[in-house]
Amino acid sequence: MPSVAIVGGGFGGVGAAALLRRTGHTDVTLFERGERLGGVWHHNTYPGAACDIPSHLYEYSFAPNPNWSRRYAPQAEIQAYVEEVARRSGVDAHTSTEVRSASWDGARWVLETSAGTHVADVLITACGQLSQPSVPPLPGLESFAGHAFHTAQWRHDVPLAGRRVAVIGTGCSAVQVVPAIADEVESLTVYQRSPAWTIPKLDFAYPPRAQALFKRFPALQRLDRASVFYFHEFFTHGMTRHHRLLKLLEAAGRFNIRRGIKDPALRWHVTPTDVVGCKRVMLTDDWYPALARPNVELVTEGIEAITPDGVRTRDGRERPADAIVLATGFKSHEFVAPMEIAGAGGRTLAQEWAEVARAYLGVTVPGFPNLFLLYGPNTNGGTGSVVSTIESSIAHVLAALRELDRRGASAIEVRREAADAFNASVREALAGTVWHSGCTNWYVDEHGHDPSQWPWTWLEYRRRTATLDPDAYALS
Repeated sequence: MPSVAIVGGGFGGVGAAALLRRTGHTDVTLFERGERLGGVWHHNTYPGAACDIPSHLYEYSFAPNPNWSRRYAPQAEIQAYVEEVARRSGVDAHTSTEVRSASWDGARWVLETSAGTHVADVLITACGQLSQPSVPPLPGLESFAGHAFHTAQWRHDVPLAGRRVAVIGTGCSAVQVVPAIADEVESLTVYQRSPAWTIPKLDFAYPPRAQALFKRFPALQRLDRASVFYFHEFFTHGMTRHHRLLKLLEAAGRFNIRRGIKDPALRWHVTPTDVVGCKRVMLTDDWYPALARPNVELVTEGIEAITPDGVRTRDGRERPADAIVLATGFKSHEFVAPMEIAGAGGRTLAQEWAEVARAYLGVTVPGFPNLFLLYGPNTNGGTGSVVSTIESSIAHVLAALRELDRRGASAIEVRREAADAFNASVREALAGTVWHSGCTNWYVDEHGHDPSQWPWTWLEYRRRTATLDPDAYALS
């Protein structure tokens, strides 16, 4: 069995390590730069942080948890779940250890870590698409006299109660943060660039009776998981091909606005003009009621600069702030950053991806033998569970390792012609999706390239990754 090194201790890394051990791989080492496992669920501890996928789908299929406290699990509970799966699976995790670089020496991968050099036959990266916070170049930000921090780097030592707080951004993090802090701050100013569609979340706590039923009758939990999967798959059809299905989401979005906001002017400001799904659709029950609170102001004028005392918009008005929360998202196209990976001949992954990040099935890259990516390029979606997608990618890794063993080979690499043909089909299919309907989103870069989205259904991804096409790979 080959030795395996895994970079990243979130759902991808822990899931890969657990399934590798289940299939007989004993030499598996996981590196995580954080103090604990959990990935984004370790780093994102802002108030209100929770999943927006129902808990029974946002878990490993091989490790069902009947004890979720809510329909949509909170951050701390999700992190504890990942850690428990790692513990039960015997995952060899090296936390507080950053992998700075990895290079292929012609036979193995040589990793330079903060704890020294590590060598492995196979390298799996599970760094995630949403792990590097993005801070926009706001003029004067460094001059701000108060505390300014990103939601993924929340300052729990900074008290917000009774303070004037500015939140920049109205995406997924802001939708959770703003309702969570609105009732404790003196005033809350929310700066919106453009609104996105939301639909009702309909969250609720699981009573002990429900948890007991899920535990006694696991089939009930599997049934719930399947129903949620196919509900999301229905709208995947809407976002990729049959756009008329999105009218249902638009109706739900307009209902969500009407029930939460009575003021016509505020309703107008939060109602998107984009096609539903072009930006990420958010789930919330309390975002609009929070915006309608008397101590909350929504500002749609663009930001001109940050001043020592607050935020100045382009109309010349300055609003005071004691703290600034940057809910400004992530560098979503830097799939392995800041780690540098050098493959055959010393060519780096950054050079290979100079134009746009690409990978065959989001997992393998030509010129990089025995390297596998989890949650890699074009494996994100407008609906569905990332955890389910990651499991499909792991299935492809396991199929590749089985082929190595069957053929008695030591290295496997996707053929460039196979990768090029796959990427051409992805680009062609993406052109007809809702994400390319004209809005500004984090999926598409400034050049019109989309290294993020999967343009077909998730059942199709599961089918394609389940086996290894022998014509697509070269073994040596």
